[in-house]
Order: sequence, then C-alpha cells, then structure tokens
Amino acid sequence: SDMKQLHRRALRLHRRRRHGFAAKFAAVRLAGQRRRRLLSHSRGQKETALPSSLPQPSPSGVPQLQILGMGLMGSGKSTILRALARMLGGAWLNQDEFYHLGKNAKSAFLSAIRNGASAGPGGRSPCVVVDKINTMSLHRKEILEALDGPLPRSRVLLCFAHPSDPPDKIGPACVSLCAQRIKERGAGHRSLFPDNPDIERILSRTAEGFQAPSVAELGQFEVVINICMTDSPVVSLQRVVDELLKHGCLGSGQLRILAGDALANITTAVVGPQSTPPPRPASAPVPPATKTKPGVLESAAPDAESLPIYWGVFFTPSEETDNFWQGLCGHAPPYFKRVPDKHVTLLYAGGAASDGQAAKKLGMPTADFAKLRESCERWEGKEVEVTVQSLLQDADVACASVVLPPGLPCANLHPHITLAHSSQVGPVHSNVVLARHHARIRGEVVGGPAVVALLARDLGPQAVRLRGEVRAFRAPGHRPSRHQLPLAVRQRQQRLQQQQQQKQKQRQQRPA
Repeated sequence: SDMKQLHRRALRLHRRRRHGFAAKFAAVRLAGQRRRRLLSHSRGQKETALPSSLPQPSPSGVPQLQILGMGLMGSGKSTILRALARMLGGAWLNQDEFYHLGKNAKSAFLSAIRNGASAGPGGRSPCVVVDKINTMSLHRKEILEALDGPLPRSRVLLCFAHPSDPPDKIGPACVSLCAQRIKERGAGHRSLFPDNPDIERILSRTAEGFQAPSVAELGQFEVVINICMTDSPVVSLQRVVDELLKHGCLGSGQLRILAGDALANITTAVVGPQSTPPPRPASAPVPPATKTKPGVLESAAPDAESLPIYWGVFFTPSEETDNFWQGLCGHAPPYFKRVPDKHVTLLYAGGAASDGQAAKKLGMPTADFAKLRESCERWEGKEVEVTVQSLLQDADVACASVVLPPGLPCANLHPHITLAHSSQVGPVHSNVVLARHHARIRGEVVGGPAVVALLARDLGPQAVRLRGEVRAFRAPGHRPSRHQLPLAVRQRQQRLQQQQQQKQKQRQQRPA
C-alpha cells in the first residue's frame, strides 16, 4: 500500500510539472461548476446559465431551417437550393465547391456543415442548405449526423424527380433530361464536363444505385417536398415556399427577397466556356497552361469574345430630360444614390463567355436566352419611344415603370428605369418593388419585404414619352472571368486546340 501511495504521489507531481498548477486549478473549477449544475438540476431549480462566450439560441425560438436536396446531377438542384439560400439569408453548402481539395474534400464538406449547424461567435445561421446528390442512404446519414446538435431545428428534404418515372426510382426520363442539360450548360461544372463521352453511363449507374429513403429516415424530416424537374425554377421555388409556410417551418417575415430576384442574382459556382474556342491563326503561338492553385479565379483567354454586360434603351441626355429625372427623384431620401445613366435593361448577360453561362445566371433555358439575344442584336442602333407610366419608391429604391414599343424584347417581367437606390441594395431591387406592387394590384399577399411601405404614383395624363437608342453596354476593359479548371481538363483543351490548328494548317497547304 505504501508503494501504491508513493506511485500515485509521483504521478501527481509529474502531472503538475508537465501541465502546471494553473491547469489543475482550472480543472477543479470546471468540475465544481459541473457539480453545482447537476445538483441544482436534481433539486428542480433553474440550471445556471452557460458562459457568455457561447451564443444562446435566438429569443424568438425560431428553429434553424435545414434543407437537403436529393436528385441526379443536372436535375436543377443547385439552381433551386442556391436561390433558396439567398431568399432565406442562409448558407449554401455545395460539395462541388470542395472538389479542388482532393482527398480532403469530403471531410472539409462535412466540417462546413457542422459549422453551419452550430452557433459560432457571430450567431447561428437561420438556414443551412446542403447541395449534394444524396442518392445513397450513407450519404444522407453522414450529412444528418453532421447537422445534429442541441439547438432547435426543422429539416426539409427536397426530392428532384421526373414526372414520367415511377415513384421512389430514378428512371430513364430523368437520366435523359439530366444528360441533355449537362451537355447544354457547357463547362459550368467542376467534375462533370459535356465533352465526357461517359456522361449517360455515369448517370445511369448513379440512377441504378439510388436508394430511396426508408420510413425511419423520412421520419427525421418535418417536411418532404417533391420537385418536378420539368417545372421552371420560379414555379419550383414558389412551391417550396408555399409548403414551408403551410407546415410552419417558415415565418412570414423570413423571406429576404422574392424568387425572381434570387434567380436573377445567382452567379454560377463554376464559369467556363461552353464550347471549344475557335482555332487561332497558324502563325499565332499556343499560350502555355498557367500553373495556379485550384479555386483561384483567372481571366479568360484574350481572344475570347464575351457577351456585353446588358442590352438596354439609353436615353439621349438633354436639359428637358434632366429636369424630368430631377422631378421624379425629388421625393427620394437624401441617402439614395442617383443612377447617372438612366436606361431600361432589356437583357442582362453579365459579360458571360457564352449563352449557356448567361442563361444559367438568369435561370432560363439556353435556347430562350439565345432568342432574346438575337432579337436584341437586331434592335441595336434603332431609336425607340418609351412611355414612363408610373413612379414607385420604397425605403431602398426609386424606379419608374415604363411601356416599351411592340416587338422590343425584354427579359424583365416589368420593364422599368431605376432612378436611385440605397447602399444596402443594388439597382436590381427594382424588380422586387415592381413585383410587390403588381401583386398588391392583383390582391395577393406577399410575405417578407412586402411589409415595407411602398409609394406608387401613376403619372396618368402627365405620362412622358422619351426617345432612346437600343445598344449594348460593355464595361471598359471587361473580360469574362471563369473558374480555374483542373490541370487535366486544361491540358485536354490545349491538345484539342493544337489538333484543330494542325488540321487547319494542312487544309491551307493542300493544293487547290
């Protein structure tokens, strides 16, 4: 017994020398706090408060909304889920965003989910949107475990499926539509490219390995919403919002922006050329592949022809028009920033490198965007007459609703001129104000930002007709930006470009 006591004393002295007495006192203090909390809880008293360094749940008691997507690649998950994250002011976590980390991608993705579900120094995010195919039960189990925590939550599962396929299965209709979309969107994906000949085989194998959620797994979700792949993104988002409001998972004031505004402001996670660039002249050297870290933005090739920022109707400046703009902005608050060049935006392209990239930013099919672009190009240089019909203003923006001449294309549902806006929002907020105004005219109730006071004044007989010119706006020195593609992909593109140059050179040297 004496030897045991000496041995224990030697261990205690060793710990004190190694960790110091401060660590021992801290451990004793924490043990005392834990003991007092247990005693107070057992006596039925109120448990002592947690340290102030740990953020508490919100006083409103609103649980965190956790949304999971489940569907095949190309089914439209990223478009819907990213727009939802913007509408709810939450975090959008896409597994493809961690693709450049290689073997550490999975652990980093799950770690980001845990951080999003927990309360950090800045508080807890109101919504966490997890973007992954989740076709296997193991995938969903790992994500649900990462989302677990002591704080209140409500979980929602979005199932993306084709209406022609049988329930609880991914059929050939879904595979065919997803393959078509992947080929149309170009290199707008980090791991699946349109030039891959095995796209349909990869999709078919993924569909065959699909494991439908069991009854026990579905019991972990408060709401399960089926999304039809053939519906437009706006219709799908409206359906999701309606279901969340119906089941009480979403408060009336939690919507930050409307669906159309969220889709219009989405920037693609990966931006790249949709097709192989045209071959260079035979005398031009082939630029070497630059070695940069994955995930770093780089400028596109100098010879890449980008689309303009937007097409619009620009008004000729004059003293009469200047006085008219000043009269419309006379009631604007002093913190508003006046828009210097008044114009009507017809089609926004964002300086993308192809129609596919611009269409994905707007959430519309590539064919529809191409038709609008061709129509705008036909109207370039023509003078048109625009009628200013009404003035609308809220706490963030002042805009004027206009009537365009027949036949002039416009991607916006409500053509308008943004007059001024606050520093909290951009000119695109005019779409939200106009959508809110027309919803009130129809007698509809719009949640979220609709509670803000809206001033609308119909000019009536004072409606003014202004003449302007249709033209494209390009920022000076603007070049399309794209995400740094993996080295193997860039090398393959360079080899294809060299082969095209050699074939063109052989055709030129061939005798007539």
